[in-house]
Amino acid sequence: MNKAILQGLSAGIIFTTTIFAAFYYGTGKFEGTTPTAEEAKELLVKKGFVVTLPAEEAKKTVQPKDPDKVLMEKEAEEAPSIVTHTIKVKTNMTTAEIADRLSKEKIIDDAAEFEAYMNDRDFSKKIQIGEFVVTNNMTYRQLANTLTH
Repeated sequence: MNKAILQGLSAGIIFTTTIFAAFYYGTGKFEGTTPTAEEAKELLVKKGFVVTLPAEEAKKTVQPKDPDKVLMEKEAEEAPSIVTHTIKVKTNMTTAEIADRLSKEKIIDDAAEFEAYMNDRDFSKKIQIGEFVVTNNMTYRQLANTLTH
């Protein structure tokens, strides 16, 4: 292609785009296509959607207490307290000794089960020396990761 053909092609594209833009903006069809908030809400409700207030307006409105939510809050208040313990792992300390200490401190319920978990997954070979903070709401996996890292 030579320079004259490219210039002619470019001019044609610009001319065509100008004509399309003139018809689009000249007819006024693009105006009013954005629905108002009420129209949008009505459309969504007709389609089966649930429309709620924005977060700021929702905070201002008074909502009645949900009995289920009140019950859940009471249960959360009555939940057992979290026990935190710092365990000191020393040189040549066995998994059984660690499990017994965690059981005595009420971190785990069953020392034998925790020891079996550590042995089955080879965590007992990776236990590090040091002080570790553990809680009674930690899973065996979390306890094992804490003791081995």
